[in-house]
Amino acid sequence: MPGFLRVLGVAILVLGLATAGVAGWLVAGDAHFREVAAAYARHPEHTLFQTEYWVVAARHYGLAAAALGGLLGGLALGELLRRVPRA
Repeated sequence: MPGFLRVLGVAILVLGLATAGVAGWLVAGDAHFREVAAAYARHPEHTLFQTEYWVVAARHYGLAAAALGGLLGGLALGELLRRVPRA
Protein backbone atom coordinates (compact mmCIF):
# COMPACT_ATOMS: atom_id res chain seq x y z
CA MET A 1 0.00 0.00 0.00
CA PRO A 2 2.74 2.59 0.73
CA GLY A 3 4.25 1.87 -2.68
CA PHE A 4 0.90 2.49 -4.37
CA LEU A 5 0.47 5.77 -2.48
CA ARG A 6 3.96 6.87 -3.50
CA VAL A 7 3.20 6.12 -7.17
CA LEU A 8 -0.10 7.97 -6.87
CA GLY A 9 1.67 10.93 -5.28
CA VAL A 10 4.27 11.04 -8.05
CA ALA A 11 1.52 10.89 -10.67
CA ILE A 12 -0.30 13.81 -9.02
CA LEU A 13 2.99 15.68 -8.74
CA VAL A 14 3.68 15.27 -12.46
CA LEU A 15 0.09 16.23 -13.30
CA GLY A 16 0.33 19.40 -11.18
CA LEU A 17 3.63 20.46 -12.74
CA ALA A 18 2.34 19.69 -16.24
CA THR A 19 -0.77 21.76 -15.53
CA ALA A 20 1.43 24.62 -14.36
CA GLY A 21 3.56 24.38 -17.50
CA VAL A 22 0.62 24.33 -19.91
CA ALA A 23 -1.21 27.14 -18.10
CA GLY A 24 1.96 29.24 -18.00
CA TRP A 25 2.49 28.66 -21.70
CA LEU A 26 -1.10 29.73 -22.45
CA VAL A 27 -0.75 32.86 -20.28
CA ALA A 28 2.50 33.82 -22.00
CA GLY A 29 0.95 33.43 -25.45
CA ASP A 30 -2.34 35.16 -24.70
CA ALA A 31 -2.24 37.77 -27.47
CA HIS A 32 -6.00 38.31 -27.36
CA PHE A 33 -5.75 39.52 -23.75
CA ARG A 34 -3.03 42.00 -24.69
CA GLU A 35 -5.11 43.35 -27.58
CA VAL A 36 -8.24 43.74 -25.47
CA ALA A 37 -6.28 45.29 -22.60
CA ALA A 38 -4.72 47.82 -24.98
CA ALA A 39 -8.15 48.71 -26.38
CA TYR A 40 -9.54 49.07 -22.87
CA ALA A 41 -6.59 51.29 -21.90
CA ARG A 42 -7.41 53.59 -24.82
CA HIS A 43 -11.13 53.74 -23.96
CA PRO A 44 -11.59 52.98 -20.25
CA GLU A 45 -14.92 54.81 -20.05
CA HIS A 46 -16.57 52.79 -22.83
CA THR A 47 -18.82 50.02 -21.49
CA LEU A 48 -18.26 47.58 -24.38
CA PHE A 49 -14.48 47.73 -24.03
CA GLN A 50 -14.78 47.33 -20.27
CA THR A 51 -17.09 44.32 -20.60
CA GLU A 52 -14.84 42.63 -23.16
CA TYR A 53 -11.83 43.28 -20.95
CA TRP A 54 -13.43 41.67 -17.89
CA VAL A 55 -14.46 38.58 -19.87
CA VAL A 56 -10.97 38.09 -21.28
CA ALA A 57 -9.30 39.03 -17.97
CA ALA A 58 -11.23 36.31 -16.13
CA ARG A 59 -9.73 33.66 -18.42
CA HIS A 60 -6.26 35.19 -18.38
CA TYR A 61 -6.02 35.56 -14.60
CA GLY A 62 -7.65 32.16 -14.10
CA LEU A 63 -4.90 30.60 -16.16
CA ALA A 64 -2.29 32.51 -14.17
CA ALA A 65 -3.84 31.21 -10.94
CA ALA A 66 -3.86 27.66 -12.34
CA ALA A 67 -0.17 27.97 -13.24
CA LEU A 68 0.72 29.21 -9.78
CA GLY A 69 -1.51 26.67 -8.03
CA GLY A 70 -0.17 23.77 -10.08
CA LEU A 71 3.40 24.82 -9.44
CA LEU A 72 2.98 25.35 -5.70
CA GLY A 73 0.84 22.25 -5.31
CA GLY A 74 3.30 20.13 -7.22
CA LEU A 75 6.28 21.42 -5.27
CA ALA A 76 4.48 20.98 -1.93
CA LEU A 77 3.54 17.40 -2.82
CA GLY A 78 7.12 16.75 -3.91
CA GLU A 79 8.36 17.97 -0.53
CA LEU A 80 5.84 15.75 1.27
CA LEU A 81 6.91 12.75 -0.78
CA ARG A 82 10.55 13.48 0.04
CA ARG A 83 9.80 13.48 3.79
CA VAL A 84 7.85 10.20 3.78
CA PRO A 85 10.15 7.31 4.64
CA ARG A 86 10.50 4.63 1.98
CA ALA A 87 8.99 1.30 2.94
